[in-house]
Amino acid sequence: MGELQCSKRCCTSWLRANILLLLTLGGVALGFVLAIILKDFNPSDDAIMWINLPGELFMRALKCAILPIIISSVVTAVATLDIKTNSKLGGLAFAFMIVAILTAVLLGLLLSLTIKPGESFNEQVDEKQLSYYETQDVFADLFRNLITDNIVKACIVTAYTDYDLNRTSVSDNTTNETTVEVDVLSKKLAYGGGTNYLGVLLFSMIFGMAMSVERQRTAVMLDFFIAMRVIVFRIITVLLWLLPLASISLIAASILGVDDIIDVFISLGLFSAAVVAGLAVHTFITVPLIYLIFTRKNPLKPVLLGSLRPGLFVTIIRSSIASTVEVLNACDRIGMNPKIYDFVVPLSINFKKDGSALFITCSCVWLAQTEGADLTSGNIVSIGILATALAMCLPGIPSSSLVAIATIAASVGIPLNNIGILFAMEWLLDALRGGTNGVSYVVNTGVVDAWFGDELKDETTENLRKNESTNAAYGQVSEHSDDDVAFKITEGNDTKL
Repeated sequence: MGELQCSKRCCTSWLRANILLLLTLGGVALGFVLAIILKDFNPSDDAIMWINLPGELFMRALKCAILPIIISSVVTAVATLDIKTNSKLGGLAFAFMIVAILTAVLLGLLLSLTIKPGESFNEQVDEKQLSYYETQDVFADLFRNLITDNIVKACIVTAYTDYDLNRTSVSDNTTNETTVEVDVLSKKLAYGGGTNYLGVLLFSMIFGMAMSVERQRTAVMLDFFIAMRVIVFRIITVLLWLLPLASISLIAASILGVDDIIDVFISLGLFSAAVVAGLAVHTFITVPLIYLIFTRKNPLKPVLLGSLRPGLFVTIIRSSIASTVEVLNACDRIGMNPKIYDFVVPLSINFKKDGSALFITCSCVWLAQTEGADLTSGNIVSIGILATALAMCLPGIPSSSLVAIATIAASVGIPLNNIGILFAMEWLLDALRGGTNGVSYVVNTGVVDAWFGDELKDETTENLRKNESTNAAYGQVSEHSDDDVAFKITEGNDTKL
């Protein structure tokens, strides 16, 4: 009888802890069912817009809180650590990022060259015009956005290179094929919509480091950012309960917005299978294996299991930036050190895109295979190097992964005649690779926590003891807000001043 009551309590406790996840999964299923039912009625664009509106409003509300979360989390995390500790945390985090992205690229090359999904594609599709972007300008814009000239402007717009192009159609009378030649007449620096998160992140890190040097004088400012973080987290916690409804809206609208979805799945079946298989292998085998190598600890529990919920979250909302809160909450549920995940999570979200790297790699190989082009070893190496670099500095423009694909293809000499078909599957594969990124963010933070979590915890405990001893000598009361613990020290009769 006691075991039965314990079992009931365990089940009840589990349901309460995972009710939001279960409701979200139900919303995903209902979204697919709703899309299948409404597909037969051929809803108009206006009808799809209204179906998508609840999800759109949810995303707008969520994105509204992202900037204060990033600023407050990074500033408070960096300001409470010394510069030596910041260097160690950042170095290890970037090492894991590079290794994870490299393995994702190698896995994408292996699957694409083995499965050869593009060889079964014989039907030509209309080419969809991509934004023109030169490789050198991708990296130039990365540095421009990192070093912003106006932090207020960085909260609103992102710097990018704007081109004045002359497109000329050239017909080949022998093959009856038409190609488009692009000539760059001029280019200039411009600013577009969208927050420059890279610049905001770097500024917040430097701001926090400066605060850590003068801790006594900047204590008031630190309290301000701590209060901001608490307030925004409370708002987001309430907002997240609308996720099940938003998932129904976002998924149904995405599927309804694609014409002839059955034909799309058939024509891209092998390519999608290669990408999905690569993402699954990378998520559940490669990333845990890297965690095991870095930490010599079991990656299954709690890190990998704890990262599934934020992975699902990113898959649904299709925005890594908007998943910041959920990733931070996952790290907290696992039991990681707050000083570590407040620092590493924003860093990972802005730089670590191993799921995107795998997709970019598979897409470039697929494009070459659809054209019957034989990739040399030099071409394969070039694709791998460029995909690794671009995955860490994708430009802040729409469909940035597709722009990266076009950039790599142009560099290697792969024709872009069939790239238009990738737009049809962008909504699905973007969501799936986002889920892989979400899992990897938590695991990356777990690696850093495994190395430095106990060290920072010991430093905090030692600081508390020192403060306790100092305050006891003067008969003072010391309050430590970092751990929400108040130590009340009474004056000793034998104290000699």
